[in-house]
Amino acid sequence: GTHVILSWIPPCGACFFCQGGQPNLCVSVRGTATPALSLDGEPVHSALGVGVFAEETVVDARAAIPIPDDVPYDVAAVVGCAVLTGVGAVINTARVRPGASVVVIGCGGVGLNVIQGARLAAAAPVLAVDPFESKLEIARRFGATHTATPDALPDAIAELTEGRGFDYAFEVVGRSATIRQAWQSTRRGGTTVVVGAGSADDQVTFNAAELFATERKLLGCIYGSGDVRTDFARLLRLWRAGRLDLDGLITRRIALDDVDAAFAAMGSGEVVRSLITLGG
Repeated sequence: GTHVILSWIPPCGACFFCQGGQPNLCVSVRGTATPALSLDGEPVHSALGVGVFAEETVVDARAAIPIPDDVPYDVAAVVGCAVLTGVGAVINTARVRPGASVVVIGCGGVGLNVIQGARLAAAAPVLAVDPFESKLEIARRFGATHTATPDALPDAIAELTEGRGFDYAFEVVGRSATIRQAWQSTRRGGTTVVVGAGSADDQVTFNAAELFATERKLLGCIYGSGDVRTDFARLLRLWRAGRLDLDGLITRRIALDDVDAAFAAMGSGEVVRSLITLGG
């Protein structure tokens, strides 16, 4: 059959957002979808409409984005969420300019792709911030020019930006504390992009004066502000050209029976992405 990457925000193509060039904000398909599967008469929900630990699944046709048959399945598997979200945050949401300074707070699977996006945008310097030294080492492989733990961030700001703050800060954790940290890491007129998926009851506080007086900008970012109908193909072209590392995102390959162990390993700071190999 046709080789595809699954999109967890399938664009309907007809709504206000799709017609206006913001298909990542489309809710038409997800908002009306009912679970396609059931067990003992009860609906079975798949994560974001596409996530299942199974060899076969049922999705809306608009969620299945065709790709060339020669793209390896493992490479295609990592593009559908973390890569588009991270790279897109830089290229689509922030539109980082060459030579701009960037700090990325949170160096998990999405954060590493923000770093890759910064490298593609020719940003410099690119500072990666994470409490795990193991993740900082990986971040350098993906394009970070400098690294720091959170407690060393103030010194890094002083050293790399002469104390002004960075042009762009990307928060890739999803916590109010790190959103504030990212905001405070930017210069006057700088931009903070919130990429991390936070909780609805985790409140972030800004005073009216700092919003007015500094001209700092705060941007939300879902799915890299991308269009899966064109951006998946664009990312794969960058991979073919050797400018985007997709293979390096796969830290380990596991059998379906080892899913629980893979979840436990996520807390170690040493795993970027675990790939489930079905049928063997």
